Amino acid sequence: MRILFLVIVFCFVTAWSGNVFAQNNIFRNLPTDAPLIDIHDAVVAPGELYLQVDALNFTGNQGQVAAITLRIEFDTLLVEFLGIQNMSIPGSWLANFNVLLNEITITYTAPFGTGHDLNGKLLDLKLKYIGGFSADLEFKPGCEISNKNLQTITGVVYEGGTISQTPPVGSVQQDSVVVISNEIFQMPLIAQGAGYDLVNKVFLRVGYDSLQLQYNGYVESAISGVSVSNTGEVLIVAWQNDILPINFTEADTLLFLTFKYVGDTNTVTSLLPGSKVYSNGVVVASAFYNGVVRSLWAVELLNNPDTAGIALGGGNYFIGDTVTITAIPEPGFYFTNWTKDTVVVSDDPVYTFIKSTSNDTLIAGYLANSYEVFLVAIPIEGGNVLGSGSYSYGSMVTVSANASTGYHFICWMIDNVIVSYEADYTFVMPPHDVNLNAVFGIDVYTISAVPNNPNYGTASGSGEYSFGEPVTVVATSFDEYRFIAWTEGGQAVSYDSMYTFIASANRNLIANFQYITDCSAPVGLFADNLSETSALLFWLPSGIEQEWELLWGTTGFDTITGGELVSNLVETSYQLENLNPGTGYDFYVRAVCSDLAVSRWSDPSTFTTWYVGITRHQEPGTTNVYPNPVNQVLHIICHEDTYGILNYTVFNTAGLQVMDSKTEPVNALSIPVGHLPPGVYILRLVVDKALVSKMFIKQ
Repeated sequence: MRILFLVIVFCFVTAWSGNVFAQNNIFRNLPTDAPLIDIHDAVVAPGELYLQVDALNFTGNQGQVAAITLRIEFDTLLVEFLGIQNMSIPGSWLANFNVLLNEITITYTAPFGTGHDLNGKLLDLKLKYIGGFSADLEFKPGCEISNKNLQTITGVVYEGGTISQTPPVGSVQQDSVVVISNEIFQMPLIAQGAGYDLVNKVFLRVGYDSLQLQYNGYVESAISGVSVSNTGEVLIVAWQNDILPINFTEADTLLFLTFKYVGDTNTVTSLLPGSKVYSNGVVVASAFYNGVVRSLWAVELLNNPDTAGIALGGGNYFIGDTVTITAIPEPGFYFTNWTKDTVVVSDDPVYTFIKSTSNDTLIAGYLANSYEVFLVAIPIEGGNVLGSGSYSYGSMVTVSANASTGYHFICWMIDNVIVSYEADYTFVMPPHDVNLNAVFGIDVYTISAVPNNPNYGTASGSGEYSFGEPVTVVATSFDEYRFIAWTEGGQAVSYDSMYTFIASANRNLIANFQYITDCSAPVGLFADNLSETSALLFWLPSGIEQEWELLWGTTGFDTITGGELVSNLVETSYQLENLNPGTGYDFYVRAVCSDLAVSRWSDPSTFTTWYVGITRHQEPGTTNVYPNPVNQVLHIICHEDTYGILNYTVFNTAGLQVMDSKTEPVNALSIPVGHLPPGVYILRLVVDKALVSKMFIKQ
């Protein structure tokens, strides 16, 4: 047999065998064409009814239904299953009620090899509804629907239905009883309603909490011959008289249930599903109301805010007791008033009142005191501070320190104690004034001044300088050489051998010297705008030269037999294209002074094209190389936490590679350079997807 299980689970949604189970209306956001098994809701009077079950959207790929299994759970105290009727498709139908599981099992099998598309009514459930309470019919796990190929149809939504009672024409209600500990009291069962004109049978199920109430029997009133049985949590009240029915259109007490109160909290006696009243032999649409058992009354005290104070005097009180409550504010708060149900009942922190017949929740209200935040910048010229003013205790305070140009923020301090290294500092306002000092430090910059070739001359003035301090670098040429210009990043910044400026950033200056001749080679060779396959080359004239030749090739190429020559250059720059990625190149430049006079070739300059995948050059300042000049060990620090140094290469000014190494990705690296001869070197780093070039001097 082909079987598919359908499940409805009360008050929650679950999944079983790939299907979706939903309570009423939970599947509203599902696709409108999802296969759906839906039990209709119904509003009916107690008695027999037909409850329609629909099968919707079982068409197309989800159609050709050949086997169905539905498992439906309900409360047997409210609903009785009588069978199924009006099935919409032919085949073998079976319906069974399992008493132990409180469920209906419905199975269907189509003739072999056949199936049916469904998009409407599937069948009717024939039921008997007891009434008095709403009854839910819920699908259980194990429901399934298959097509004629014995394949389970997936994505089925199963929605249960609810049987609700029509407006009641009668009611059985209990009373509200106030008791004290160990008191014996009577709970009345009162019947009234237009439909109770010929009451001949009463069957009531009364639930109670045996930890709070002890059943002590009953006292007959309007009806006699009552039978009351006790299960320990539920009383079964039964009465029937078909000869002398009673008119309860006016309120009257059926009987009194007697209990002893043994608990310490309020409780209820509740009329439960299965309760019913017959008039003229027919179950009447009825409403059933619980009884309330009230004992001591509670006085609950709250603080608002809840940490702002302590409230004393709460507890349980009898009606008429004198209650005194006291509010004590915590440091940083002051008391405002007592409120009950948002209404102010007293402005005095000590409040006395007489206990009434209600549970009282009183709230002690407090407001936070205000305190001052004072901010000072040290030194005053180091920056400005924001956030001073008045703040309520417990509020969040954010102060900000903004460094002036040439200064940097160091820390926030209170009474010479550091409280934060963050320029934006957030704290909770304490119950006192706060004096905060923002400490700033003056920026110190590293100035590097080196010759383009230590054999041509010297450069002095390197060192560390504070912001705003004057810096003078001096270039002194050796015999037979002359000073040409100070360059930085390939650009000329001064043509004076003594160059003075104000320290405002780290600077790497090169003093460019050239051999004294009538036709001098250019200086300041530099490669910029690097990519994987291109580079823009720059140089500076040594004199009034206006034409140059350029020789380039891979690093270390033979300048006699190799390299590519570019002639007739009248600009001091040249764009190289079609280079190989991740490759080192050298280039030389010489001046063409006349048809018969050319200078010697310049010292070489070396560059490396980007590696494949490198998307940028690292921003200036994100990698530091020190000390510079260096004697033994060169230290490298990458300040970008998300990047790491992958490898490095060192070239001399002749373009020859003298060191290289690959590393694990690290943020700091130390390179031994004591074995290198004195001179100027170029360090190239691959930092993740960035290329970094640095120049250093080996002493």
